[in-house]
Amino acid sequence: MAGSIEKRGKDSYRLIVNEGYDLKGKPLRHTKTVHGTKKDAEVELAKFVTEIQNGLVVDGKSLKFSEFTEIWKRDYGSKELAPSTYKRYCRMLETRLLPYFGHFYINKLKPTDIMKFYDLLDKDTQLVRKKSNNGKKTGKPLSGKTILEHHRLLRAMLHKAVYWQLIVSNPAERVQPPKAKKPKRRYYDDEQTKILLDNLSALNKEQIKYKVAIILTVFTGVRLGELMGLEWSDIDLRNGIVSINRASQYLSDKGVFTKTPKNESSIRDVAVPDFVISLLEEYKLWYEEQKSIYCELWTDSNRLFVQADGKPMHPSTISKWFVKFVAQIGLPVINFHGLRHTNATLLISQNIDVAVVAARLGHAQITTTFNFYVHPIISHNKKAGNVLENLLLSAKS
Repeated sequence: MAGSIEKRGKDSYRLIVNEGYDLKGKPLRHTKTVHGTKKDAEVELAKFVTEIQNGLVVDGKSLKFSEFTEIWKRDYGSKELAPSTYKRYCRMLETRLLPYFGHFYINKLKPTDIMKFYDLLDKDTQLVRKKSNNGKKTGKPLSGKTILEHHRLLRAMLHKAVYWQLIVSNPAERVQPPKAKKPKRRYYDDEQTKILLDNLSALNKEQIKYKVAIILTVFTGVRLGELMGLEWSDIDLRNGIVSINRASQYLSDKGVFTKTPKNESSIRDVAVPDFVISLLEEYKLWYEEQKSIYCELWTDSNRLFVQADGKPMHPSTISKWFVKFVAQIGLPVINFHGLRHTNATLLISQNIDVAVVAARLGHAQITTTFNFYVHPIISHNKKAGNVLENLLLSAKS
């Protein structure tokens, strides 16, 4: 592969490398401008030829980050990401990443540029403040967790740019990820869960859908979207199996919609005890009664959890009710997802194989289950102390 050097100005040279011809017989020509001495240019030419031979030189004009973002959204984000994830990423792009990186050419983006951006988010609130009514800017620096989310998005986008041969390497890979505190996962221990179940038992017939939703989540560990996506065809009352096949979500511009579960491992069967099956049978009778009351006004969605007319419930209806309910009965307030943590924590505390727990939760990796849920609950913590007391002090008494 031939290469040549042209002097362009003082200490400036253009490198030219010819790489054969395209299908129309037009020469394939690569150029690059470098600065320094003639000897420096010769060294750079040798590197340039090697890069071209290895397929590391990108053809066409350089793209600004703003231009690349539109390509990424069109060809990847809108097609491959879950709608809620895609919407969240678009919001991060519009509010912070594009205002800062939009004018950068992606092939010129350096690790130091990215480091300055993270420093800005951490210390200077210029990009994270919103104007108040009086025109002044208010706000505070972003948390480490939020900055880390921006890093992961930027790194993933630039990884796609490398994969699509728009850039040679990913500068975000050379940046130390921002540190973020591991979130404390809130859940109920065994005693608190018993209190929850006792109070649910006292609910009247009109509140049975909430009772079923909470108990089903406690005994299966399903995600909220998976719970709201359940249909009666997913319930095997004879064998005591709940099948997770879909999820229900809500976006303001789409309304309530159905999507596939989070990942392939999320499609699963979860066994439930006879107590839960009996409750589901009772709920089924109430459900059929509602259908007969509304007759032709009933929308036959086949979903377990529906509005009064049979249409799928808004996913947040159950979660909002739950927060109010636990506050009324005096339990510490946790969000609805905390019931998933409760399920996993209680199972592991009873020495259920972590692989089994992971499969029931739909985790792709057992390490996820270990990292999130292997911690002692209060009653077992006390029991451990009592064991030592019996071992070390019983001889004295």
